[in-house]
Amino acid sequence: MERCPTCNAKYAGKRLCHRCKTDLGALVAIEERAYAHLEKAKAAFASNDLHEMFFHAKRSCSLRRTPEAAKLLSCAALLFNRFDLAIKGVLLCTGQKK
Repeated sequence: MERCPTCNAKYAGKRLCHRCKTDLGALVAIEERAYAHLEKAKAAFASNDLHEMFFHAKRSCSLRRTPEAAKLLSCAALLFNRFDLAIKGVLLCTGQKK
């Protein structure tokens, strides 16, 4: 998160926004879970556990849509012949709409 979603102040890395005092803890926790799932997906790919890779890539992308998560989801989807999800991932990476 780069900015407070309430007042658009620059995020200073604290639980409360310095400007509007919005509690950002829940959003930070979601970002941390998304990152953890992304790392688990990478580790699953490295150990050739493709089912785990697919699960964690989908979970990471659903929590926070980053280009890296979308790329990993696209790769996992291709391995399972889920071309619909692969295309969605590519569109997310490029910023295009379907």
